[in-house]
Amino acid sequence: MHRLILAALVGVGFLVAASPRKTFNAVITRYAGISSLTASFEERICSKKDGTCQILKGTFTYASPNKFRVDVTVPMEQLVLSDGVVTWIYLPTANQAIKTKPGPEQEMFLFVERLQNYSEQYTVQLKPAKEFLEAHFTVKPGKKVFVKSFVMLIDASRNELAGIKVEQGDNEVIFLLEDFQYNAEVAESQFTFSPPEGTTVIEDTGTGYQ
Repeated sequence: MHRLILAALVGVGFLVAASPRKTFNAVITRYAGISSLTASFEERICSKKDGTCQILKGTFTYASPNKFRVDVTVPMEQLVLSDGVVTWIYLPTANQAIKTKPGPEQEMFLFVERLQNYSEQYTVQLKPAKEFLEAHFTVKPGKKVFVKSFVMLIDASRNELAGIKVEQGDNEVIFLLEDFQYNAEVAESQFTFSPPEGTTVIEDTGTGYQ
């Protein structure tokens, strides 16, 4: 009798467990239509050559379609924000601000926007991993985007984004998110920046900061 019950429970487990594709589709549906997202983050910038990692922590805010704000609190205060046209990088400890155009590094923070019509620009390969379901996005031939490939990390137990992973030269950057709030009202002022008096402003006429 116990064996029959156990077999039935195992069978139910197999029926309930969603396939990687169903999980991925559920996450796409959940995030593709959101107007805003706020979360706490931990960013790991790891050198493949040296085997060392730098860890940053803070809060992340996204507003559709192309605005973001990253407030770094650890290891020191930094601010990166964009209104979709101008990107600012503010380093208060150096009393310095960089004004630039959106580029590959900034585009990393707009991965939510790319989920809306991802199949038009990217192919996706799903790879279940130890901790997360990994969705590997690769740009289709002929499509012009800053970010040619990235990996979306999915918490399959909650059908929720866990973060994003990208390669930047020798570095692997892992941007992990938690404590989400969705579709909250976000003020436009959060994505604009006026350098404090006395700040040295550097204008970068290229695309993106290094």
